[in-house]
Amino acid sequence: MMIKMGWKLMGAALIAGSLFAGCAEKDMLGMSGADMIEKVIASESGPGSYYAEGTMKMWTDSEITSTIHVKEWVDGKTGKKRIETDENGNVSYAVHNGSEILLYEEEAKTAIAMDSSALQQEPNQTQKQMLVDQLERMRDNHNVKMLGQEKLQDQEVIHIELTPKDKDSLSMSSEYWINPKEWMVVKATSTYGDTKSEFLYDQINYNPEFTDQTFTLDIPADVEVKKMNDVMNNREITREEAVQAVGQPFLQYIGADMKLSRIELISSMGEQGRDEVTLYYVKDNKPEISMTVFKAPGENGNEKLLPEEKKVNIRDTEGSYMSIIRNLSWSEDGLRYSVMGENDFWTEEQLQMWVDELQITKQAK
Repeated sequence: MMIKMGWKLMGAALIAGSLFAGCAEKDMLGMSGADMIEKVIASESGPGSYYAEGTMKMWTDSEITSTIHVKEWVDGKTGKKRIETDENGNVSYAVHNGSEILLYEEEAKTAIAMDSSALQQEPNQTQKQMLVDQLERMRDNHNVKMLGQEKLQDQEVIHIELTPKDKDSLSMSSEYWINPKEWMVVKATSTYGDTKSEFLYDQINYNPEFTDQTFTLDIPADVEVKKMNDVMNNREITREEAVQAVGQPFLQYIGADMKLSRIELISSMGEQGRDEVTLYYVKDNKPEISMTVFKAPGENGNEKLLPEEKKVNIRDTEGSYMSIIRNLSWSEDGLRYSVMGENDFWTEEQLQMWVDELQITKQAK
């Protein structure tokens, strides 16, 4: 749970963060919603620094289920970040000091450290890049509407709305309030079925001053700082070891156009603990597909789909596709498969064709 919160903290800009694009405010006011997103996606600019405080709220059936207070320090020059959250007195910290990420939960007295290089591209993405990635995935299936200019938290903001093109689809509706002078998302909301979330910055300082201590996390001496590898017990394995971990031969890709770069085994602990095998496929040394395999959990017919997820037919069985992360999931012969496209080429149709070529392989090749 703590690890998932850590990713949530470091990736908070998916719902609220700086855009810092390169177009002027007056240009933006004259744009349609679709043109504005196109301009943001096409622009190039460096990341910005800021200190901000905000609140994230979540509702189910119009009843507030969670309220989280957030503080963020972001140094655009160095990529260092510090995020603190407080939910009902339970304070959590996530600090990226440039080379290492520390996650610490005060109440639980648990701390995890990891080399930021283990996250591959994630810690190096700017807030704009993460939000743009989300917008790119949403715009094909969503209508974008410019709702005009408003005043919010003493800032002039532009209000845009994204709604599903297919009204019957299980897609998320989102709204953004953007300060076009600083290209900062001051407020963001999302609605999915009977659930709703809102993030609102109460204050933002676009010219913060940081000290050496800002991106240093002092953890009490009685708290053991565990390494991520020790917690997750992940390691690189062979194909034979992967079959042993899963417990049976499983589907693999044997096409000549891609190379299997590595296989990772993640063994998690606790009641929900399990062994997961992930295969990474590359083309010209660039990531193309990652496929995770594990023993299928017990059937749950009441399992709800997530936002941007829909039921689809995969290899003659029922599965699901989540557009926002380009992911196909299904169960077959007692195993659960999850296939994710690593770039925009991998549409649902392309992933389906790739998955159809998977075969059971008993020997390494």
